[in-house]
Formats: sequence, C-alpha cells, structure tokens
Amino acid sequence: MPVRASDLLDFYYDELYPRLQKLEEERKSAAKKVVASSALIVVATLLFLYYSGGEYLVETGITAFAAGGFAFRWFISGYRRRFKKRVLGELVASIDPTLVYNPVGGIPREIFVMSGLFDTDIDFYRGEDLIRGRIGETPIEFSNLTVQRIVEDSKGRKYKETVFSGTFIVTEFHKHFQKPVLIYPDLAEKYFGVAGSWVQGMVSSGLVRMDSPAFEKEFKVYSEDPVEAHYLLTPVIMERLVELRREADAPVYISFRYNRLFIAIKNGGKWFEPVLFKSLLSLDVFRGYIENLNLILSIVEELNLNRRIWSKE
Repeated sequence: MPVRASDLLDFYYDELYPRLQKLEEERKSAAKKVVASSALIVVATLLFLYYSGGEYLVETGITAFAAGGFAFRWFISGYRRRFKKRVLGELVASIDPTLVYNPVGGIPREIFVMSGLFDTDIDFYRGEDLIRGRIGETPIEFSNLTVQRIVEDSKGRKYKETVFSGTFIVTEFHKHFQKPVLIYPDLAEKYFGVAGSWVQGMVSSGLVRMDSPAFEKEFKVYSEDPVEAHYLLTPVIMERLVELRREADAPVYISFRYNRLFIAIKNGGKWFEPVLFKSLLSLDVFRGYIENLNLILSIVEELNLNRRIWSKE
C-alpha cells in the first residue's frame, strides 16, 4: 500500500503540479486577505480600547478573536473546498482507485460512540474528509471528526469543550473476542515512571499490565478479561501500536469492540487541511499529505489485519 517515491514524483509533476499552480494563486490571495483582515481587526480593537479607556477589555478581546476566526474561515472557504476536490481527492485515488473520498462525509456518530473510547455526552458532532475502501480483504474507513460537549463553569457560564478533534479510523478485526479492550495514552507512566504506574494501579479498575515496557510507557490497557487482552495484544501488535503512536506524534486511543478495531488520533484534524502560509508548490508540503495517508492505510498491513489464520468464519 505505501506509495513508492518514484510513483510519488511522477504523480506530483505529471498530474498535480498544473492544478497546484492554479491553486497557488488562490492560496496567495486568501493569505493576503486573512493578513489584511487580521491587521484591520487588531487596529479597530486597539482604537476601541483606547477611546473606551480600556473598559470591556475581556468582551472586546473575545469579540476580536471571534471576528478573526470568522474572517479566516470566510476568506479560505473557496480555496479550501477546491483544494480538497482537486488535490486530496486525486491523491487518494492515485494511491488506490478503490478508495472513495468524500470531503463532506464523516464517520457516523453511532460508530464513534460504539468505540467506547470517549464515554461522555455529545452536543456537537461534525465529520469531514471521509475515506472508505478495502485494503486486501479488510474494510477500512476514516475521517476527521470534531466532537464537543456543552459544560458549565462555577459561575453558570456555558461553553463548548472539545472531547475529540482528529482522525478517527475503523476497521475489521479478525480475531474472536468477548470483552472490550480499551487502550488510552499513559501520561502517568510516561511522565512519572514507576511512581505514576504504581498510583495508576491503585486507583484504576480493570487495568491490565502488559509485558512490553515500550508499550507500557505509551499506553494503559483496560479490560474485564486480562487473558483476552493478552490474546489480542500480541508482541507484534504492541510494537506496531507504539510505532503508530510515535509516527503520528499525537495522542492515540485504541479500542477492540464488536469485532472491530477503532483508532482515534488526536491530531487536531489538520492532517488533510490545505496550507495557507506555505507554498503549495513545495514537494515537502505534498509529501506530508502522502505520509499521513500512508500512515493510516498501512495500519491494516502493519497489524496483519489481512491475516486470516484466526478467521471468524
């Protein structure tokens, strides 16, 4: 599945470069408008604060921030839409023609809930950049998701809290299992070592210790059936999950439920967004999109999900 360097260069120069040249002009125009509008908002904010004597400082700051965000989204919307259709869609098809890309689609909310990884209320749910297909015999789908809930502070003020923002992946898992296995980033052991691990064991119910020190440093595993957790998390799979975490350079959440494998990468949903303040004509920029797609699609091969010696048939 990984794209070869020679294929990458051929596709980049033969197919994409002419389209990127046209989009590059749109990018420059959008970037100038964003910079100009930001400068205008800053000047207007400072003038207002000056003549108001600094009154309503917090409210003015919030309004200026919101106005800047609105202007940013307004000026890049057309460029962003055309980038995803003309570049990202073609890139996905070039990697595997059987993959289907939908820029406005997302993993359904019920699938996200099914993963069991984020057990909380959901008040806002949005998905985009949905890619579906099969790698060998294994179906896979993934998209960017933004999931938020409404919370209330001690003064009764309500605001949105982000539950998850990043890339969410769902694929079939070939082994039988009865109890869910949930895997979370292990911040306690990573930053506090043995002490963090000891405290974690004291306060966490269902925590399962694994044999791999490298895996234990990155993740914590929860299951009602430790034997089954060890059966699913073979040494090879633990090693590959550690590699995935390092290559993603972002927190990674994993669950085995309902004979599926769910992977949530908290990357802020930026992997497939067009650059605004870098040239689209840079090969390094293009290579970044390729590497992110390859990282996700290679999960099937890296975790041996096409291997059917434990077939469920």
